[in-house]
Amino acid sequence: MGYKQFRAFQYLNQTQLENFVSACEKVTIPAGQRIVQQNSQGNQIFFVLEGDVWVFLDTPTGEKDLSKITAPTVLGEISFFSGEPNSANVMALTQIRALAISFEVLRQRLHKGDAATSIVMLNMAEAIAQRASAMTRKVAELYSQQSDDKLSELQSASKTLFGEWSFL
Repeated sequence: MGYKQFRAFQYLNQTQLENFVSACEKVTIPAGQRIVQQNSQGNQIFFVLEGDVWVFLDTPTGEKDLSKITAPTVLGEISFFSGEPNSANVMALTQIRALAISFEVLRQRLHKGDAATSIVMLNMAEAIAQRASAMTRKVAELYSQQSDDKLSELQSASKTLFGEWSFL
């Protein structure tokens, strides 16, 4: 699989792409290994080149399936941008081939004004913003479907989810 299939790498010229990839570690992760641990502090972003992963939550009633994702995909970016612990678990369903880059290396490259890293970060931020927009539309849809007694619970959840960005 080519690196250009990653949305995060769009708008990079060949030199910038090579520059960014050279800062990453090429990793192989065996099937069955947990890549991201829910509620633990993330410390790297994975650009999954090949393989399938399972995203799930640990809940009081057991594991809850969120999705199964086939490469290409990016893991760990939310924790990088938010500074929050990982919100879900991710396990390799098949052997994974990925590029991994530590948060510290990303921050150093950004502070040095590296153009390739800035473009990658902007592309990832755009993808996160689009997911947040879709989530906002879903919350708005849920608002219209709720009875008045359930609205306060939904409003509270929205405020927790979106914080100062909440308009609902």
